[in-house]
Amino acid sequence: MSFTPTLPAAEQTCRVIRVQDGDSLTCLTTARQRLEVHLADLDAPEIGQPYGQLAQLQLFRLVYNKSVRLEVVDQKRYGARMAHVYLGETHINGEMVRQGSAWAYGGASGDSSLAPLEAEAKSQQHGLWGLPQAEIAPPWQWRSDRKNQLSSR
Repeated sequence: MSFTPTLPAAEQTCRVIRVQDGDSLTCLTTARQRLEVHLADLDAPEIGQPYGQLAQLQLFRLVYNKSVRLEVVDQKRYGARMAHVYLGETHINGEMVRQGSAWAYGGASGDSSLAPLEAEAKSQQHGLWGLPQAEIAPPWQWRSDRKNQLSSR
């Protein structure tokens, strides 16, 4: 009988098989289990938003078909995991914010360790921060505006 050490329940390794947008992906474990993953502590532009497709492309370039390590911080009702994603020593969540492909988001507390990376990206006008000011809208605001537009029809 062989013994294979297991990772703690909150940590998993998987290969990225799909990138839905700039903050969500699907990966496959070695046991062939599909995991839906949302990158924790950030919010990327939606696909229909300015810079949304570029954010998706950036995440795709960073992780597609690569083996990543997930540090799961929460699991949603529908099964998706909120996680910090690592490729080797690279913190993908931080990299997305640093490159200006996502907003740092601390949830209800408003506290995020990624906030300094966002401030740096803004000051350097990296990624979405280089867009005209009128095109820069946080995804949560964009989603709310769209919902209000649809409900007023």
